[in-house]
Amino acid sequence: MANVSLSVPTGQRKPISTFRILVYIALSLAALVYILPFAFMLGKSLQTAFEANSTTNIIPTLGIRLDNYPDVLFGSTAIGESRQFGIFLWNTIRIVTMAVIGQTVICVMAAYAFARMRFPGRNLIFGMLLMTLFVPSIIILVPNLIVVTRVHQFFVGIHPSLTWLNNWPSLVIPFLSNTFSIFLLRQFFMQIPNELWEAARVDGAGHLRFLTLVVVPISWAPIATTVLFCFVSTWSALEWPLLVTSDNSWRPIAVALSFFREDGGTRLHLLMAASTVALLPVMILYFFTQKLFTQGISTSGLKG
Repeated sequence: MANVSLSVPTGQRKPISTFRILVYIALSLAALVYILPFAFMLGKSLQTAFEANSTTNIIPTLGIRLDNYPDVLFGSTAIGESRQFGIFLWNTIRIVTMAVIGQTVICVMAAYAFARMRFPGRNLIFGMLLMTLFVPSIIILVPNLIVVTRVHQFFVGIHPSLTWLNNWPSLVIPFLSNTFSIFLLRQFFMQIPNELWEAARVDGAGHLRFLTLVVVPISWAPIATTVLFCFVSTWSALEWPLLVTSDNSWRPIAVALSFFREDGGTRLHLLMAASTVALLPVMILYFFTQKLFTQGISTSGLKG
Protein backbone atom coordinates (compact mmCIF):
# COMPACT_ATOMS: atom_id res chain seq x y z
CA MET A 1 0.00 0.00 0.00
CA ALA A 2 1.40 3.34 -0.96
CA ASN A 3 2.15 5.84 1.81
CA VAL A 4 -0.22 8.81 1.86
CA SER A 5 1.31 12.13 2.87
CA LEU A 6 -0.88 14.25 5.13
CA SER A 7 1.38 17.27 5.12
CA VAL A 8 -0.02 20.50 3.80
CA PRO A 9 1.72 21.72 0.65
CA THR A 10 3.94 24.71 1.19
CA GLY A 11 2.00 26.76 -1.30
CA GLN A 12 -1.23 26.28 0.70
CA ARG A 13 0.11 27.40 4.08
CA LYS A 14 -1.60 30.48 5.42
CA PRO A 15 0.94 33.29 5.75
CA ILE A 16 1.23 35.11 9.06
CA SER A 17 -0.24 38.56 8.67
CA THR A 18 1.61 41.70 9.61
CA PHE A 19 -1.14 42.59 12.06
CA ARG A 20 -0.68 39.31 13.94
CA ILE A 21 3.06 39.90 14.16
CA LEU A 22 2.46 43.38 15.60
CA VAL A 23 0.01 41.93 18.12
CA TYR A 24 2.57 39.33 19.25
CA ILE A 25 5.23 42.02 19.63
CA ALA A 26 2.88 44.25 21.63
CA LEU A 27 1.86 41.38 23.91
CA SER A 28 5.49 40.38 24.46
CA LEU A 29 6.42 43.94 25.40
CA ALA A 30 3.45 44.16 27.76
CA ALA A 31 4.45 40.87 29.41
CA LEU A 32 7.99 42.16 29.80
CA VAL A 33 6.73 45.35 31.46
CA TYR A 34 4.72 43.31 33.95
CA ILE A 35 7.52 40.83 34.66
CA LEU A 36 10.32 43.34 35.20
CA PRO A 37 9.12 44.60 38.64
CA PHE A 38 8.95 41.01 39.92
CA ALA A 39 12.40 40.26 38.55
CA PHE A 40 13.72 43.44 40.19
CA MET A 41 12.12 42.51 43.51
CA LEU A 42 13.49 38.96 43.50
CA GLY A 43 16.98 40.02 42.37
CA LYS A 44 17.33 42.79 44.96
CA SER A 45 16.11 40.47 47.72
CA LEU A 46 19.17 38.26 47.11
CA GLN A 47 21.75 41.07 47.15
CA THR A 48 23.83 42.59 49.90
CA ALA A 49 22.77 45.87 51.46
CA PHE A 50 25.54 47.76 49.66
CA GLU A 51 24.80 46.31 46.22
CA ALA A 52 21.02 46.67 46.54
CA ASN A 53 21.21 50.37 47.44
CA SER A 54 24.12 51.48 45.27
CA THR A 55 23.65 49.68 41.94
CA THR A 56 20.88 49.09 39.44
CA ASN A 57 21.87 45.47 38.79
CA ILE A 58 19.12 42.91 39.11
CA ILE A 59 21.40 39.87 39.11
CA PRO A 60 23.51 39.63 42.32
CA THR A 61 27.23 40.07 41.59
CA LEU A 62 28.62 40.11 45.14
CA GLY A 63 27.08 36.81 46.17
CA ILE A 64 23.57 35.52 46.77
CA ARG A 65 22.32 36.51 50.23
CA LEU A 66 19.65 33.96 51.17
CA ASP A 67 19.99 35.05 54.79
CA ASN A 68 17.98 38.18 53.95
CA TYR A 69 14.83 36.08 54.27
CA PRO A 70 15.54 34.71 57.79
CA ASP A 71 16.52 38.23 58.83
CA VAL A 72 13.16 39.52 57.63
CA LEU A 73 11.05 36.71 59.08
CA PHE A 74 12.72 36.25 62.46
CA GLY A 75 14.35 39.61 63.07
CA SER A 76 17.93 40.82 63.24
CA THR A 77 19.87 43.70 64.68
CA ALA A 78 18.99 45.72 61.58
CA ILE A 79 15.28 45.18 62.09
CA GLY A 80 14.79 44.88 65.82
CA GLU A 81 13.04 42.23 67.84
CA SER A 82 9.78 44.23 67.92
CA ARG A 83 9.71 44.34 64.11
CA GLN A 84 10.01 40.73 63.15
CA PHE A 85 8.18 40.29 59.86
CA GLY A 86 7.09 36.81 60.89
CA ILE A 87 4.86 38.30 63.60
CA PHE A 88 3.05 40.45 61.06
CA LEU A 89 2.80 37.46 58.73
CA TRP A 90 1.11 35.44 61.46
CA ASN A 91 -1.27 38.34 62.16
CA THR A 92 -2.19 38.46 58.48
CA ILE A 93 -2.79 34.71 58.30
CA ARG A 94 -5.19 34.90 61.24
CA ILE A 95 -7.04 37.92 59.83
CA VAL A 96 -7.32 36.41 56.35
CA THR A 97 -8.56 33.06 57.68
CA MET A 98 -11.37 34.67 59.69
CA ALA A 99 -12.28 37.09 56.88
CA VAL A 100 -12.36 34.42 54.16
CA ILE A 101 -14.46 31.97 56.16
CA GLY A 102 -16.87 34.60 57.44
CA GLN A 103 -17.26 36.43 54.14
CA THR A 104 -17.75 33.21 52.16
CA VAL A 105 -20.52 31.97 54.46
CA ILE A 106 -22.35 35.30 54.54
CA CYS A 107 -22.01 36.02 50.82
CA VAL A 108 -23.18 32.52 49.84
CA MET A 109 -26.27 32.82 52.03
CA ALA A 110 -27.04 36.37 50.86
CA ALA A 111 -26.56 35.47 47.19
CA TYR A 112 -28.83 32.44 47.56
CA ALA A 113 -31.54 34.59 49.16
CA PHE A 114 -31.41 37.12 46.31
CA ALA A 115 -31.35 34.40 43.64
CA ARG A 116 -33.75 31.69 44.86
CA MET A 117 -36.01 33.14 47.54
CA ARG A 118 -39.01 35.44 47.12
CA PHE A 119 -39.55 38.23 49.66
CA PRO A 120 -40.92 41.79 49.52
CA GLY A 121 -38.44 44.39 48.30
CA ARG A 122 -35.92 41.85 47.05
CA ASN A 123 -35.09 43.67 43.80
CA LEU A 124 -35.03 47.06 45.54
CA ILE A 125 -32.63 45.86 48.23
CA PHE A 126 -30.41 44.19 45.65
CA GLY A 127 -30.38 47.35 43.51
CA MET A 128 -29.36 49.45 46.52
CA LEU A 129 -26.65 46.90 47.27
CA LEU A 130 -25.28 47.17 43.74
CA MET A 131 -25.10 50.95 44.07
CA THR A 132 -22.36 50.54 46.67
CA LEU A 133 -20.09 49.15 43.92
CA PHE A 134 -19.80 52.68 42.52
CA VAL A 135 -18.68 54.22 45.84
CA PRO A 136 -14.85 54.44 46.15
CA SER A 137 -13.67 52.57 49.23
CA ILE A 138 -11.52 55.51 50.38
CA ILE A 139 -14.67 57.63 50.81
CA ILE A 140 -16.25 55.33 53.39
CA LEU A 141 -13.11 54.90 55.52
CA VAL A 142 -14.01 57.71 57.92
CA PRO A 143 -17.71 56.73 58.30
CA ASN A 144 -16.64 53.14 58.94
CA LEU A 145 -14.12 54.31 61.51
CA ILE A 146 -16.76 56.35 63.34
CA VAL A 147 -19.14 53.37 63.42
CA VAL A 148 -16.45 50.97 64.61
CA THR A 149 -15.32 53.44 67.29
CA ARG A 150 -18.83 53.77 68.68
CA VAL A 151 -19.36 50.00 68.61
CA HIS A 152 -16.03 49.65 70.42
CA GLN A 153 -17.14 52.09 73.11
CA PHE A 154 -20.43 50.23 73.54
CA PHE A 155 -18.80 46.82 74.02
CA VAL A 156 -16.02 48.16 76.24
CA GLY A 157 -18.76 49.63 78.45
CA ILE A 158 -20.11 46.11 78.87
CA HIS A 159 -16.72 44.51 79.55
CA PRO A 160 -13.14 45.73 78.88
CA SER A 161 -12.21 42.47 77.15
CA LEU A 162 -14.76 43.10 74.37
CA THR A 163 -12.57 45.68 72.67
CA TRP A 164 -12.82 46.22 68.93
CA LEU A 165 -10.11 48.78 68.22
CA ASN A 166 -6.59 47.37 68.02
CA ASN A 167 -8.12 43.91 67.91
CA TRP A 168 -9.33 41.44 65.30
CA PRO A 169 -13.06 42.45 65.28
CA SER A 170 -12.29 45.85 63.74
CA LEU A 171 -10.18 44.18 61.04
CA VAL A 172 -12.63 41.39 60.17
CA ILE A 173 -16.26 42.10 61.06
CA PRO A 174 -16.78 45.29 58.96
CA PHE A 175 -15.76 43.38 55.83
CA LEU A 176 -17.67 40.12 56.23
CA SER A 177 -19.96 41.19 53.39
CA ASN A 178 -18.80 42.01 49.89
CA THR A 179 -21.12 43.38 47.22
CA PHE A 180 -19.23 42.00 44.23
CA SER A 181 -19.02 38.51 45.74
CA ILE A 182 -22.76 38.51 46.41
CA PHE A 183 -23.44 39.67 42.86
CA LEU A 184 -21.11 37.07 41.33
CA LEU A 185 -22.62 34.20 43.32
CA ARG A 186 -26.18 35.38 42.68
CA GLN A 187 -25.60 35.32 38.93
CA PHE A 188 -24.43 31.73 39.14
CA PHE A 189 -27.17 30.58 41.52
CA MET A 190 -29.83 31.98 39.17
CA GLN A 191 -28.60 29.61 36.44
CA ILE A 192 -29.26 26.49 38.55
CA PRO A 193 -32.26 24.62 37.04
CA ASN A 194 -35.49 24.83 39.00
CA GLU A 195 -35.91 21.08 38.50
CA LEU A 196 -33.22 20.51 41.13
CA TRP A 197 -35.14 22.63 43.63
CA GLU A 198 -38.40 20.84 42.84
CA ALA A 199 -36.74 17.45 43.28
CA ALA A 200 -35.29 18.59 46.61
CA ARG A 201 -38.71 19.76 47.77
CA VAL A 202 -40.16 16.35 46.93
CA ASP A 203 -37.55 14.81 49.23
CA GLY A 204 -38.58 17.21 51.97
CA ALA A 205 -35.59 19.56 51.75
CA GLY A 206 -35.87 23.21 52.67
CA HIS A 207 -33.80 26.14 51.48
CA LEU A 208 -30.92 25.53 53.93
CA ARG A 209 -30.61 21.86 53.05
CA PHE A 210 -30.89 22.58 49.33
CA LEU A 211 -28.18 25.23 49.65
CA THR A 212 -25.73 23.04 51.55
CA LEU A 213 -26.32 19.73 49.76
CA VAL A 214 -27.04 20.82 46.19
CA VAL A 215 -26.11 24.43 45.45
CA VAL A 216 -22.73 24.65 47.20
CA PRO A 217 -21.30 21.36 45.79
CA ILE A 218 -21.97 22.48 42.20
CA SER A 219 -20.76 26.04 42.78
CA TRP A 220 -17.11 25.51 43.67
CA ALA A 221 -15.87 27.62 40.76
CA PRO A 222 -17.62 30.91 41.68
CA ILE A 223 -17.06 30.28 45.40
CA ALA A 224 -13.33 29.81 44.76
CA THR A 225 -13.37 33.07 42.80
CA THR A 226 -14.89 34.98 45.72
CA VAL A 227 -12.41 33.36 48.11
CA LEU A 228 -9.54 34.54 45.92
CA PHE A 229 -10.90 38.10 45.80
CA CYS A 230 -11.37 38.17 49.57
CA PHE A 231 -7.93 36.71 50.19
CA VAL A 232 -6.16 39.26 48.00
CA SER A 233 -8.05 42.29 49.35
CA THR A 234 -7.55 41.28 52.98
CA TRP A 235 -3.93 40.25 52.49
CA SER A 236 -3.00 43.61 50.96
CA ALA A 237 -5.08 45.86 53.24
CA LEU A 238 -3.16 48.92 54.46
CA GLU A 239 -5.27 52.04 55.08
CA TRP A 240 -7.88 50.44 57.34
CA PRO A 241 -5.41 48.57 59.61
CA LEU A 242 -3.49 51.80 60.11
CA LEU A 243 -6.68 53.52 61.27
CA VAL A 244 -7.92 50.89 63.75
CA THR A 245 -4.64 49.62 65.24
CA SER A 246 -2.26 51.44 67.56
CA ASP A 247 0.51 48.85 68.00
CA ASN A 248 1.90 45.77 66.24
CA SER A 249 -0.21 43.17 68.05
CA TRP A 250 -2.68 42.84 65.12
CA ARG A 251 -1.08 44.80 62.29
CA PRO A 252 -0.73 42.92 58.96
CA ILE A 253 2.25 42.63 56.64
CA ALA A 254 1.25 45.58 54.47
CA VAL A 255 1.91 47.84 57.46
CA ALA A 256 5.15 46.04 58.28
CA LEU A 257 6.62 46.86 54.87
CA SER A 258 6.81 50.53 55.86
CA PHE A 259 9.27 49.68 58.65
CA PHE A 260 12.01 49.14 56.09
CA ARG A 261 11.92 52.83 55.11
CA GLU A 262 13.36 54.80 57.99
CA ASP A 263 15.92 57.40 58.91
CA GLY A 264 15.89 58.98 55.46
CA GLY A 265 16.93 55.75 53.72
CA THR A 266 15.62 52.42 52.55
CA ARG A 267 16.97 48.98 53.44
CA LEU A 268 16.17 47.88 49.93
CA HIS A 269 17.45 44.32 50.23
CA LEU A 270 15.23 43.66 53.26
CA LEU A 271 12.27 45.52 51.78
CA MET A 272 12.42 43.42 48.61
CA ALA A 273 12.78 40.20 50.62
CA ALA A 274 9.75 41.15 52.70
CA SER A 275 7.81 42.04 49.55
CA THR A 276 8.66 38.65 48.04
CA VAL A 277 7.44 36.86 51.17
CA ALA A 278 4.23 38.94 51.10
CA LEU A 279 3.61 38.17 47.42
CA LEU A 280 4.37 34.45 47.50
CA PRO A 281 1.12 33.22 49.17
CA VAL A 282 -1.00 35.18 46.69
CA MET A 283 0.88 33.71 43.74
CA ILE A 284 0.63 30.17 45.14
CA LEU A 285 -3.11 30.51 45.76
CA TYR A 286 -3.76 31.85 42.27
CA PHE A 287 -1.59 29.11 40.73
CA PHE A 288 -3.81 26.41 42.25
CA THR A 289 -7.13 28.20 41.64
CA GLN A 290 -6.61 29.83 38.24
CA LYS A 291 -8.78 27.28 36.42
CA LEU A 292 -11.56 27.65 38.97
CA PHE A 293 -11.14 31.43 38.81
CA THR A 294 -11.57 31.49 35.02
CA GLN A 295 -14.46 29.05 35.16
CA GLY A 296 -16.16 31.01 37.93
CA ILE A 297 -16.05 34.25 35.94
CA SER A 298 -17.14 32.66 32.65
CA THR A 299 -20.10 30.77 34.14
CA SER A 300 -21.53 33.60 36.24
CA GLY A 301 -22.89 35.91 33.57
CA LEU A 302 -19.80 38.15 33.59
CA LYS A 303 -18.26 37.20 30.26
CA GLY A 304 -16.40 39.91 28.41
